[in-house]
Amino acid sequence: MSTRTGWRFASGVSVLTCGAADRAHGVTVSTLSVASVHPPMVSVALRRGSRGLGALLTAGRFVVNGLSVQQAPLARYFARKDRSDGLALFGPEAESAWESYTADGVPLLAGTVGRLECRIERTVPVGDHELLIARVLGSYLGSGTPLLNIDTRS
Repeated sequence: MSTRTGWRFASGVSVLTCGAADRAHGVTVSTLSVASVHPPMVSVALRRGSRGLGALLTAGRFVVNGLSVQQAPLARYFARKDRSDGLALFGPEAESAWESYTADGVPLLAGTVGRLECRIERTVPVGDHELLIARVLGSYLGSGTPLLNIDTRS
């Protein structure tokens, strides 16, 4: 065992999308994890009172868009607090960012390494965050190298 203090932890980076048309919303997360295999469920932590949490809870359904290394600009964009809602989120580039939609109209990002369609089953307060526990309703496996977030603590 090392005597050094601090740690480093890598996690995948995703954008959760929800809503439809002018109410579409996206938020960058690196806190997604498997909660259950049977039935398939995931969990994700979002800051209490955040715009992203409010949008997800209102929609009740969301898509996990697993980002590739080429999509780092999207991760930064959806992490910004001053971004707008709606399908024109990116201005003139909006049409190339979206690939299609779920049957419920939730937008899907193009070029992802994978996607999960989810329905929120419950929320659990955890410190200053809410842990969303969601059932996976469908999945898609894309290609590419996943984008990672390296969290370093000292």
